[in-house]
Amino acid sequence: MLSTPSAVAPRVHRERSSRSPRASRLLSWLTCLGMGLAIAGCGPTDDQDYTHPLAEGELICGRPDFKQMFPYSIRSTKRPVLVHYYKESEWETARQVLAAVEKGWDYHVNRLGMRPAIKDSGECGPDDFFDVFVWKGHRSCLVDVLSGDASTPWDDRRGYMIVDPWGPYGGPELEETVVHEMAHASQAADDWYESPITFEMSAVFTDQVYADRYIKTYFDDFQAHPDWALDYYDDYETWYMYGSSMYLLYLKDRFFGGEPQFISNMWLGSRNPPGAQDDQTLNEPDFADALDAMLKDKRSSYVETVPEFSRWRWYTGDHVDDRHFHHFKDGLENLKAAKLTLAAQQEATPGTISIDSKTAPMMLGTSYIELSAGSGTPQTVYVSLEAPSDAGRRFVVQAVPGLTPDSDGEFLDLSSGPKQLKFAADQRRTLIVNVLPTGTYDPDLRTDDRYPFSIVVSDHP
Repeated sequence: MLSTPSAVAPRVHRERSSRSPRASRLLSWLTCLGMGLAIAGCGPTDDQDYTHPLAEGELICGRPDFKQMFPYSIRSTKRPVLVHYYKESEWETARQVLAAVEKGWDYHVNRLGMRPAIKDSGECGPDDFFDVFVWKGHRSCLVDVLSGDASTPWDDRRGYMIVDPWGPYGGPELEETVVHEMAHASQAADDWYESPITFEMSAVFTDQVYADRYIKTYFDDFQAHPDWALDYYDDYETWYMYGSSMYLLYLKDRFFGGEPQFISNMWLGSRNPPGAQDDQTLNEPDFADALDAMLKDKRSSYVETVPEFSRWRWYTGDHVDDRHFHHFKDGLENLKAAKLTLAAQQEATPGTISIDSKTAPMMLGTSYIELSAGSGTPQTVYVSLEAPSDAGRRFVVQAVPGLTPDSDGEFLDLSSGPKQLKFAADQRRTLIVNVLPTGTYDPDLRTDDRYPFSIVVSDHP
């Protein structure tokens, strides 16, 4: 029996549905677009209460009873894809799955320029086609992997897909689910052992481009945790990794002319030799290295984009404008609902605002502190920053919104002492405090340490 290697991001995408009670919050957003498949016709016409003999999580590739478990199949005439199913009455469902796989293949490979799923040399199924299993009762929909292609120097993997069209991610979400999983199949052709967040960040980015729509649920959790590292892996406890696709939307609109194809170059530049599955420090180059190379001629880098992105991140929720994200056709209301969690919100009276070790930002994390002018606010307000000594980190402080028509914010260099803080027309101003490394940065070596600090408000410099 062939076994599946233990990957850094195994069974990516939907498997957390069986681990997180929050999974029911995912909206059937494609229903509104008319892009999803109707529930009618997505299930078998008889024996609808049956469950597949194999339990969720059981391996299928290489089993001696493979043909008994999935005796029927449909072969694509367009792409090297073979869809397997259990009951003859499931033919129509399997046909719809195949159509969605073909759409996903064409979208990721032909439009975005990603690599196609690599042929599996018969490691799963009867030939080297990409295998898809229509599996009632599996609930989780996923791409998992087998061995790599020994002829390539990078650590690719042969993938296969499992889809449960009757489960929580089928019905009107079936097409979106399958197209999403095809992103992971293409990722596996480049690098299966990447920084974990990269898989969902990237796949959901492509989901939104595909749908031409912002997805609300993902952004809610991302905006709820600005203190977490931008590349934080939360082990699928929230939708944070999915919502971090907002960062890739920023890159698309800020540096790549609104075109999504840069994501293909990011994955291509992330290819690394085998070994990272046992030692993640061998994940070199990683996605951050790839972005550094892509942003170099734009006079930026992965780390250097964090402060600017933290401003764009503020221009969501109540602050959405026409100067930042190139808005999708649909779902702008979801970007307007993506309100940031503030580390503090108070009147700018003289005193100290302490962001303690429980809520302080991680490396590449951010704190948003909203100050307002009130009866106790001095005529002239100054702010400074105090923090424990640490040579490995530096704080970058900005104030938003911008005070002039051509500004979306300003940097406050507090390293040399207090600086004056002026208020916007609504008598409010938000301080953005980023934690950045003083030296090189490797997402695989980043810890979850917090970096507490205090903002001191005074009436004198």
